[in-house]
Amino acid sequence: MIVSPSPDMPAPGAPCDQGCRPLWYPVLVFLFMIVTAACSEQQAASNPPSRPPTPVRVAPVLKQTVQQTVTLVGTVEPRKRSLVASEIAGIVRNFPVKEGMMVKQGQVLALLRTETLDIQLDAASASQREASARHQQAKRDLVRTRALFAKELVTQKDFDDARAEEHALRERLSQLEADIRRVRDQLNKSSIVAPFDGWITQEFTEVGQWVEEGGEIIEMVDVSHVHVEIPLPERYVRHIHVDDAVRATFDGLPEFEAQGRIFSVVAQADLVSRTFPVKVDIPNPSLTIKSGMVSRVTLQADQPHAGLVIPKDALVLRGNKAFVFLVKENTVDQIPVTSGVHLDDFVEVNGTLQEGMTVVMEGNERLFPGQPVRVLPASAAMPAPGSDQRTEGGARSP
Repeated sequence: MIVSPSPDMPAPGAPCDQGCRPLWYPVLVFLFMIVTAACSEQQAASNPPSRPPTPVRVAPVLKQTVQQTVTLVGTVEPRKRSLVASEIAGIVRNFPVKEGMMVKQGQVLALLRTETLDIQLDAASASQREASARHQQAKRDLVRTRALFAKELVTQKDFDDARAEEHALRERLSQLEADIRRVRDQLNKSSIVAPFDGWITQEFTEVGQWVEEGGEIIEMVDVSHVHVEIPLPERYVRHIHVDDAVRATFDGLPEFEAQGRIFSVVAQADLVSRTFPVKVDIPNPSLTIKSGMVSRVTLQADQPHAGLVIPKDALVLRGNKAFVFLVKENTVDQIPVTSGVHLDDFVEVNGTLQEGMTVVMEGNERLFPGQPVRVLPASAAMPAPGSDQRTEGGARSP
């Protein structure tokens, strides 16, 4: 079939009029636009906008003498605790002390009625005086009998009887004098006094109450020194010795710290926990520390040695790895380390660090190796994490 050309179409090979465009021209323009857009996107992807330096605060790596410490928890006990009891039975006549009172050694805690003892003392004294008079008479009789016996005016039996009488009355006198001392001792024991300076922590009697021999009167404690017993793990026991200095803090006294010394290391470990009881003595002249408080005692657990230390905030922990960011020519390198002794706000580290190197101590939460950083002066405030900081070009810092 032969198709006749349209009258509107130019004949093949005929020249086009002005404004005439080939049919494929729009297609060519469309392909050019697609290629141009793709090249622009590729160029944008290959040249992303540069991130601004991350602001950080740094600290030097220091070398100093360090010593491992261990902190153990114990309970405060008084140096002395006494359950004061009565040595004799009786009725309480006077009870002048109360719980919480401070008492001095020898101060009266309770008085018992002594009327019966006074009567016994009077009777024993009278019997002693009678026996003393009889003994004196027996001594004189023995002197006369001895003289008569020497002249053979009395028999041997008379002399022996006189001597036995004097001896019996002398022993009777000694017995009565002992009775007097016993009653006087009971009279002294009717006054119950404090055995040492301390605080009364509990009462067990009252005026008019009958007290048995050995009956409890009060409990008192001496807290001028306090003791703390702590459980020491066996791996530390070879480093701990009597008279070693310790430092103690108390949960109930947040701003208070006391110094003390070890006075006992028990040689027998607890068979369940495998810990050794260690007893610490802490002076308490101001009586600030009270019995029963929770105490945290810090001991030196090894020999001093030289080590590298950094601020604790410079140590980054991610999973089971520890590392620091080392500042070098306004960028950071990630340096793996292992931590050692903790010293207040510092921590000992082991690794490839050297004294005098600079590590990031603030702003290291989101750093990565090779990232540019800007070191802030010590007085400058750190930007808050996640704050929307913008540079002059409008980019947001990480």
